[in-house]
Amino acid sequence: MAQTEAPRRDRPNAYLPLAMPARVRYVRYVHGHVGGAHLAISDLRVFGKADGPAPRAPRGVSAARAADPRQMTVRWRAVPGAVGYNVRWGTAPDRLNSSYQVFADQGTAQEIRALNRGVSYHVAVEAFDERGVSVLSQVLAVP
Repeated sequence: MAQTEAPRRDRPNAYLPLAMPARVRYVRYVHGHVGGAHLAISDLRVFGKADGPAPRAPRGVSAARAADPRQMTVRWRAVPGAVGYNVRWGTAPDRLNSSYQVFADQGTAQEIRALNRGVSYHVAVEAFDERGVSVLSQVLAVP
């Protein structure tokens, strides 16, 4: 069980790692004390991954600059079972340092409005789910 260390203090974004990795199905929060009349939890995150292989890389990736060269639209085919996609782009194939996260229920296209005029870009897409992140799709050059 992970607990805050003494002395107890208000830590709205406390990171409480377990002493050792644990294989769990459920997580239970047990509250010891609240200073006010009501308890409010705004966020609870549990990190880890499920068993099995990560999803496959998205296929059918295409990208086209708009009439305004500071914009491009990236499209891809859906990966069955994917929770979402990371659309990654940058100025070199090995420097895809910018990204948008798109959840699967938001479709399979992303408009990017963060480009510079006169600069060529490269773009790729990766899928993710509870089991991990796929390898990158084919990296495309977008003049």
